[in-house]
Amino acid sequence: MRNWKQVFAIGAVVLSGVPAMAWASEVDALLNKLVEKGLLTSSEAQEVRNEVNTEVAKNEERLTKLDKSAEDKSVVHVGKGSLKVGGLFQGWAVYDARAKDRFRIRRTELKFAGDILGDDRFKYTIMFDPAQPQEDNTTRSPLKDAYFLLDHLPYLPHHTITLGQFKAPRTEEGIRSSGQLDFAERSIVTSTFGDQGRDIGAMLTGDWPITTYQLGVFNGKQNQAPKHDQKSLVGRVVVRPLKMLASVVELPHLGDVELGISGEYRPHEGLVLPKKRLGYEARYAYQNLSIKGEYMTGEDTTSALSTSENTSVGQGWYTQVGYLLAPWFPKAQVLARVEGWDPDVNTALDAERDVTLGFNYFLDKHNAKWQLNWVHQTKQTGKIDNQVISVLQYAF
Repeated sequence: MRNWKQVFAIGAVVLSGVPAMAWASEVDALLNKLVEKGLLTSSEAQEVRNEVNTEVAKNEERLTKLDKSAEDKSVVHVGKGSLKVGGLFQGWAVYDARAKDRFRIRRTELKFAGDILGDDRFKYTIMFDPAQPQEDNTTRSPLKDAYFLLDHLPYLPHHTITLGQFKAPRTEEGIRSSGQLDFAERSIVTSTFGDQGRDIGAMLTGDWPITTYQLGVFNGKQNQAPKHDQKSLVGRVVVRPLKMLASVVELPHLGDVELGISGEYRPHEGLVLPKKRLGYEARYAYQNLSIKGEYMTGEDTTSALSTSENTSVGQGWYTQVGYLLAPWFPKAQVLARVEGWDPDVNTALDAERDVTLGFNYFLDKHNAKWQLNWVHQTKQTGKIDNQVISVLQYAF
């Protein structure tokens, strides 16, 4: 019986280049003839039809994806797979009341991504940012992302597996693409805990309309070779309660709500200090309005640039609101953010409170935009600073 199915499956794939209606009746006629001659039972014939249809559907899906990628001029076919080149460029102009005014090349990301077999099962991403070593003196290499992503897992639907160097899932703003930020820069708490360098490890992601989770194991040394055997366990869960309700009862559209929690744990071993992170996030979006907020606390980090381990306990938060000025100015958005940051709750007079007002003008969504931010920083010691940051961004 298995041989019959293999013959028909192969034939279906061969004939998949022919319109389905042209050969479907021929297949049915042949199966009916085999049933009449007693070579197949009715149930076996139906089983063959089902398997043939499955193979044809898979092949047609693959051909459709190949046709779409062929239409996309930015995609280059390499072997059996594909390669797409992308990039992000940000030029900054900064006025600083307490420091030197300056121009900055904040980001120059170059990204290579694609799939290996042409069917989206095995994807890869490599990204460099040559500007990072001069922007961040703790960065040893311009290499940022280098990972494989396994998708369409046959025994694990709705899941992907990521292997390599990438961002660990801490905070929503921390793992968001730099080209998708609402403000010129992330808040202090998400820069410190969420965007604290890439790490090397493995991560499982499950995604459904009502919830998403990520769970990974990492070296815990941010782009550096590990100096101990202990690994960091990092996880994040996001739920969408309004979509949950809408799946069981009929509701008018009330907007989108996301609630999340993320954390990290690495045990203590010898001179290796424990690492702990715990954070909460909430987002609401309705038409032109967006409201977001996050809080996180953690041990062993004193600043966003710190790579050494210590016993400090930091905590921070931010809340922000944004409004797209449609229909009057559909490409303009105004925002406001308030945030607090304390690098060590056990140290006096080291906290900070910032207020940021922002204006975004989207020339082509996030692909081409101009951002203008005014940042008012108030240190617990009484020092006050004001910055005006202008950002021109182009992404492809």
